[in-house]
Order: sequence, then C-alpha cells, then structure tokens
Amino acid sequence: MAKIQTARSIVDSALNLPSQKRNAFVEDACEGDQNLKQDVLILLSQSDNQSPAHASENAQSMIGEQVGPYKIESIIGAGGMGMIHKAKDTRLDRYVALKCLPPHLTVNNQNRERFLNEAKAVSRLDHPNICTLYDIGETDDKQLYIAMPFYDGYTLDKRMRNGPMPLNDTIAICLQISEGLHAAHNSGIVHRDIKPANVIVTSENIVKLLDFGVAKISGVNLTSTGVSLGTVAYMSPEQLCSEKVDARTDIWALGIMFYEMLVGERPYKGEQAPAIIHSVLYADRPDLTLPDHLPKALNLIIDKALARSVDDRYPSLVEFMADLRKISNNETIAPHVPHISKPTFDPDATTKETVVSLEQQTIEDFTKELTKHVGPMAAVLVSKAIKTATSMEELCNKLDQHLPSDSIRQQIRQRFITSSSTTHMTAERPITTGLTLNDEQFQCISSVTTSFIGPIGKLLVNRYSKKSQNADELCQLLAEHVDETDDKNKLINQIKNCF
Repeated sequence: MAKIQTARSIVDSALNLPSQKRNAFVEDACEGDQNLKQDVLILLSQSDNQSPAHASENAQSMIGEQVGPYKIESIIGAGGMGMIHKAKDTRLDRYVALKCLPPHLTVNNQNRERFLNEAKAVSRLDHPNICTLYDIGETDDKQLYIAMPFYDGYTLDKRMRNGPMPLNDTIAICLQISEGLHAAHNSGIVHRDIKPANVIVTSENIVKLLDFGVAKISGVNLTSTGVSLGTVAYMSPEQLCSEKVDARTDIWALGIMFYEMLVGERPYKGEQAPAIIHSVLYADRPDLTLPDHLPKALNLIIDKALARSVDDRYPSLVEFMADLRKISNNETIAPHVPHISKPTFDPDATTKETVVSLEQQTIEDFTKELTKHVGPMAAVLVSKAIKTATSMEELCNKLDQHLPSDSIRQQIRQRFITSSSTTHMTAERPITTGLTLNDEQFQCISSVTTSFIGPIGKLLVNRYSKKSQNADELCQLLAEHVDETDDKNKLINQIKNCF
C-alpha cells in the first residue's frame, strides 16, 4: 500500500534508488493509479534528462515552429512553468511572449479544466500594472500555451542582483506592484507567487506583474509540483502550512521583496528550502532593523508586512500604500500593535504528559535525512511532530506515513533512536479525540482531497481527522481549501462516499 500519494514525493524517493530499481518502486508506490504513475514517470524523465542545457536545447529546437497562430522567433527565458519565447502573432502582426506549459503540470484533466477556467477569469483583469493574458490555447498534442504582451525591459530580480536599490526607486516600484495587486484582490484573485522574477519593469518604467494565470488555479498551486528555492523564499507562513490564503499572503511576499530591495538580501536566509521553511515558521524572528541611513519609520512598515500572524499584518494593500506614501512625504507612521488572541482551550481539559525534547543538532540532522525522502515539507513535518511526540519512537511513528518504504523507516530508526540522546520535560497538552479512520477510508479520502487541492491533500486529511468528531465536520474543514462552490460540494459528496 502506497504511503505517499503525491507524484513529487514519489519522485524524490525514487531518485535515491538505483535506476534499475525505480520502476518496481514506482509501480508499488502508485498502487495501480495510472494517472499518478503517468505524472511520476514524466517527472522522473525530466529529473534524469532535463538538465538546464538539455531544456535549452529543446527550447532552441522550437525556434521557427508554429504554435497555434504564433511563430516562435527566439528564447526570452525559462522558469518552473516552462520556457518563454518571443513569437509573432501571424493574425495581428504583433509580438507576444509565448509560454508553453510542460505537460506534467496539466496532465490531470481536472487540473487542466481548472487552469482554463482560472485563465479566463484572470484575462478579464484590466490594470496598467498587470500583464494580462492575450490568449490561451491548446495544440493538437494537448500542450497548453499562454500568449502575453511582449515588453522591452527587465525583470526585477536582474536589477536586484546589483545590491540595495535607492529608497525612491524602491518605493516607486512597490507602489506600482501594490496598485496592480490591489486591483487583482478586488477581483477576488490572490497571486500567491509574488517574487522579483514575476515583476517586469518596462523601458517606460512601468511595472508589470506576471504569471497571474499560473500562480492560482482554483485551489491547485501548480508551482508546488516542483517548488523552487526562490518561490519558498517569498511564501507566507500560512502558505507554507497549506492553509487557506487571502490577500495578506501577497502582502507578506511584497514585504520580503521590499526588505530585499532596501538591504540587498532576504530577511529569512538559508541555502536549502527546509532551512527557510523552519526559519519562517518556527525559529526566532530575525532582526529586521534596516540600515541607519534609511528612515526609521520604514522599520514599522517591514514589521507589519512581515508579521507571522495574518491578523497582525496589513489588512489590505490600501494601508500598506498609505504608509509608503507617508514615507515619501516625511509623515509619521503609527506604530504596529500586535493582535492578542485569547487561549481557545479549556484549562480543565488538559493533562500532563512527557514531550520529547531534542538537541537542535539532532533536529537538524533528522530534518535533513527526512528531506531526502519527502522533500522541503520535512521541516514542517518534523517541527509539528516534535510538539506532540512523547518519545523518539513515537516521533518516528508519526512520520512513518510520509516515508515511501519499510526499509527507509527502519534505516531512520536505527540511526536516530539508537544514537540520539533525548531528555524529557513536562508540558501540558489538551486532551483531544478525533475521527477514527481505517486504512481504506484514509486512503480514499486522501485520494479525493488530493485531486481537488493538490499534493498537500493527504497531510490535511491526517491533520483534520484528528480535529473532527464526525464525517461532516471533516468534510467542512477540507472544503475550506477549495475556492469554487461547485467544487466544494463535489469534494464533500465524494468524501462521504468513502465512509
């Protein structure tokens, strides 16, 4: 029985095996799910063969080809969502930026349909700071493509490579980004992938936001199929935890960019994605004080934009833009007052239990080892498990379901249970009872949930089943992660069929 339901996790585990053993592992891990197997095989092929040089060769070979009504002339760039070409619209005699999406991102028919529906909604955005969609289409071999305006200019990440930017330029660019994002938020669209590479500054110094049609696809985040370090670096805490996000997740990302533009480096550092995730979610907050030559009031803006709790963040970009303009006008900014929430648990419903306490080096080593098998989410899984585990054995048990095979589970146990020195401390923890699912029900619900909200579905089922008292409550909690009402109802009905 497969312990991992996501293609990316299976691929990460398969890559640690000799090539001659991968096919058998994939067959076992996919449990006869042909769609999942197809996703895995495509991703494995790309991991083995699609080096940057090889991808560039493939893109180069497309020059001169016709994709729909567009004739490709040159390569503009590449990203996690595919190669971008400069192409000529043979109907209107104009140049466009043409992005061809890799088949593995839309091989699932449900994802494809949601992508097309979301693209239609995004194409209706009309704002000078948003790069809208000209066209979306599909070739005879089922490859989706997006046509966007072609601009002379540069992406913001290229300018930021030269170090800190002047304050006036930073404010001017951030205001334009905010104007475009605010227009999108007013239309009910959250970008969810704001980063310097998705911001272009034209030769007329007009800021354009890119990839609106790609970042948010009705609850399916396509960038999650291969999360890059650059993307993780700008993700909000709630986004990293796969909780439902709103406009404030874009404000966090913009706050990260704002700090980076002023200082020349990101506030949350790390060479690997797990280190950044742990820093954002659990570590002590880094010192975000800006250099002395910058106005002190800027620290208040950074502090509020990068508040770990969404309730402490700017409620909308209207307030963020107002504070930026006050900086330009040398006006006073009100200090940030953190939101204080009352405890939600009943003190009488607690019991004293022994919770495992590990040395920081042990935690880091454990997380590093787990990352080899489950990817960047390892840091989140370990940190959460540590909070409730009463022993190293129980910690391993909590993480078993995320590991691909019994041999890997045994390997981790032998390394850490026998060699790690643990101490124990007393802690109070609420007594909770949850919905008990058998293996068949858990796998069924996880499969349904994953088809609607992406690879994180299984983790959410595991989390919410412990909080739910019955099937209806579990359905409602999972449905909160689906945007469309029709999809919510479909999800609920399909989950109920699992019982």
